[in-house]
Amino acid sequence: MKKSIFIVSFLAVVFASCDRVEHPYIPATPTELDQTLFPGDWSTYPWPTFTANTNTDRNVLLEDYTGHKCVYCPAAGTIAEQIETDNPGRVFVASIHASPGGAGPFQLTDAEFPYDFTNAQGIAYGTTFANGFGFDANPKGTVSRKYFSGTMFQGANNWTSATTQTLTDNVVNANLQAVANYYPATRGLFLHTEIDTMTQNATDLTVVVYLIEELYISKQKFPGGVIEEAYEHHNVHRGSIDGKAFGRPLKAEDLNSNGKFYQNYSYKLPAQYDPANCHLLVYVMDKNTYEVHQVVKVDIP
Repeated sequence: MKKSIFIVSFLAVVFASCDRVEHPYIPATPTELDQTLFPGDWSTYPWPTFTANTNTDRNVLLEDYTGHKCVYCPAAGTIAEQIETDNPGRVFVASIHASPGGAGPFQLTDAEFPYDFTNAQGIAYGTTFANGFGFDANPKGTVSRKYFSGTMFQGANNWTSATTQTLTDNVVNANLQAVANYYPATRGLFLHTEIDTMTQNATDLTVVVYLIEELYISKQKFPGGVIEEAYEHHNVHRGSIDGKAFGRPLKAEDLNSNGKFYQNYSYKLPAQYDPANCHLLVYVMDKNTYEVHQVVKVDIP
């Protein structure tokens, strides 16, 4: 009995001492990173130091499924933007150009609408959520992919109430922190994440990283045959930086002695994007239900 008590006490001390990572967590072989994107000697790369995560709030990912030929989508976009404005630091919007089944008629390009907003990950969402999730038209959206009234996808008029309920309930089932380094000379972006699985089974979780372009000017259809030539498209989803629509799973090699998981990413920011007009949305998702347990915004420094 005394031996068992000693072991439990020892483990309690060990894990209590790991609330703060005094030294950066550096993978033994960070082979997933493109080291050439760091303009210097890789041995001097500034790995981040994560302090104790004191966050007690559940943030919300609001996904607005839209299209440049969808005449009712601008009104939905206004609602999404207002919800984000009303909840600074707690609600983050991703405007995804996809329809039920993938790229529907609202995303098609032609001589009048030559710009293609779609990307492979957005199309994957349209395909995956086409049946059984309530995604039957544009505009529709999800609030952390939670179910309300028996369905994941909600009309824009329900986004405010669904968001308010999620923020009020404030059930934090997983937590995360993220830090980015950016190097203009190579356009190299490095992202480092710390995931606390809390009440969740680690084998059920994945981490997804969106590239979001905050403002893009392009054509948009409106009701009554109106076309706005210089419409401001906000928080445009540009895909996942690792090309994974449903994220990278947590693996045994990601687990540190403090009980947290650490994942690292490298990404060359495409030339068409201004880093000052972009940010990342990093979220932890249940791969079985698709629910987003936590999301954070990471500016590109």
